Amino acid sequence: MKTTRKKSHSAVARRVLLDADCLALMRLVEAGRHVDVEAAARRILGARPTQPLALKALGFALIGQGRYEDALPIVSHSLERHPADPEALNNLGIVLSALMRWDESIKCFARSIEIKPGDPEVLKNYGLALSRMHKYDEAVPFLLKAIECHPGDYVDAIELLAGTLLSSHRNDEAWACLNELWKNDANNPAILCQLLAASLKRCDWDEMDSRLLALRSLTADYGSLTSNPFVILSFPGVTPEEQRAVASKFARCDIPASVLDAPAPALAARREEPVRRSRLRIGYLSADYRNHPVGQIMPQVIELHDRARVEVFGYSLGVDDQSDIRQRLRAAFDHFVDLRDISVIETAERIRADEVDILIDLHGWTADGRPEALALRCAPLQVNWLGYAGTLGHPKLADYLLGDPVVTPLSHAHCYTETLAHLPNCYLPADSTIALAAPPLRRDAGLPEEGFVFCSFNNSYKFNPQVFDIWCRLLQETGDSCLWLSQPGGTAHDRLRKEAESRGVDPARLIFAPRVASKADHLSRLQLADLALDPFPYNSHSTGIDVLWAGVPMVALLGDTFPGRVGASLLHAAGLDELVVGSTDEYYRLALALARTPERLRALRRQLVEQRNRCPLFDMPRFVRSLEEVYFRMWDSDLSGAERAALV
Repeated sequence: MKTTRKKSHSAVARRVLLDADCLALMRLVEAGRHVDVEAAARRILGARPTQPLALKALGFALIGQGRYEDALPIVSHSLERHPADPEALNNLGIVLSALMRWDESIKCFARSIEIKPGDPEVLKNYGLALSRMHKYDEAVPFLLKAIECHPGDYVDAIELLAGTLLSSHRNDEAWACLNELWKNDANNPAILCQLLAASLKRCDWDEMDSRLLALRSLTADYGSLTSNPFVILSFPGVTPEEQRAVASKFARCDIPASVLDAPAPALAARREEPVRRSRLRIGYLSADYRNHPVGQIMPQVIELHDRARVEVFGYSLGVDDQSDIRQRLRAAFDHFVDLRDISVIETAERIRADEVDILIDLHGWTADGRPEALALRCAPLQVNWLGYAGTLGHPKLADYLLGDPVVTPLSHAHCYTETLAHLPNCYLPADSTIALAAPPLRRDAGLPEEGFVFCSFNNSYKFNPQVFDIWCRLLQETGDSCLWLSQPGGTAHDRLRKEAESRGVDPARLIFAPRVASKADHLSRLQLADLALDPFPYNSHSTGIDVLWAGVPMVALLGDTFPGRVGASLLHAAGLDELVVGSTDEYYRLALALARTPERLRALRRQLVEQRNRCPLFDMPRFVRSLEEVYFRMWDSDLSGAERAALV
């Protein structure tokens, strides 16, 4: 009895001690001291391995430290013991989302909301997971509900909502959110960066210069900025070194360290005993196998690949828009694989299973890509090409960047984490199979019957005050002229008209072309333009190919960054170096001179038309031969084990 009584007193003492420990643990949790929470929780679990509060706290601590792989068995065990606990479901959803298992994560969030409707944190996490899956329109209602249910301002959810709206091209709504956030937190560089991006898309240039200066100041010349690097490519004044810094920072923030820093043993083992197959296996990864600029310029490349040398895989991450482009691409690949509805991890596993030798990522940091799959290493060699005009910022994502001597000169090699590989001419392909029909009547295209037509069919985020100043000066100096632009989204066209009026130009001289379904119809109407004006610092890319194919000369400024040198590369490959200038004054003078000397312009148009099928820009058989040679040089260099060097 004494012994029993002694044991009973000991058990009571342990329970009292445990209660005190739990109270202390809760205080640590409330203070967000993750390392201390982990230590305290492990002490409690050492005495009682199933103590629910300690289990939950340990999961919280590991999540707070970003140790998601370690957290997974803890939060899973906690949920197994309490399957109807909405907080445990939320925690598991957070971990699965961080591990890029988004389909599983949203099931956790959905179940948590069923049990506890209106929890703002879970609603926000649900919206974040959907946004990370690029299901932006589906994410918006969850984020709005999270903001509605949260007591007071839910800044994290509002900021996430703004970014999601921006990704969904709902620019005016995004700008409204970001502007309010900026008013309340003027020292937040992430919000300011997003606000600048939304402003450029809306052609809202009020306070542009002062806000760019503020962003530079807040981020120590962009060194601490954690925003998507694609956004800053269009910001005036950003250097290529700064673009690399932002990309590197974002890669570290966007992709879990457990993935980014992990080795790829399976692929490393393949390299130890390399086997040369009769054909090199090339994979192209993209969500844009549809009616999209990338989809429109890729079909002929795939069709012209030499099947005696290469076997070509198309990995599709995007929707099937049922377009002719989609069907043409599907038919062009030797293997067309739809990966839209599978996870990042399954994406990497599928590409590895196909034993692709070289994977070409056509996205980079643009919308709907899957850079996380690149971090998992899908192939022995990975290449950054076409969709993103810049570095991915981490050597694990891509081994090579495919450029050309103009856009990526060797003197800029330090601006890229990838090794440079040059195509001999312009790095951009074209589709030379599209026949040009006779142009429509000017009135049918919405143009005045007479007068000179300047054009720039670029996205509105490529426009800025300096560019528009020059364009309006050209309109003023050529009184019978107009500026033909692509119809922008939202309210941007109204703002552009106001900007023209403030510069002394009749806003009616800005003509906005509606979207047309047929690429052939668009190219046909482009022939009505007299001169294309390349924007800067983000140049025309596929839009530049379009105007040159239509026989329209283009004036371009050679910039310092990759996206700012594309116009010059296009013109060089078209044999029109004389249309590349080195300063904004030269840009203005050349465009004005061409508008005033119609005979010179006619000669340039004749040159474009006569050399259309012979110049390097549009000689696609030559382009694809060069592309394959670069691929084989990459592969041979890798098999040799030699230190990787630029391929030029």
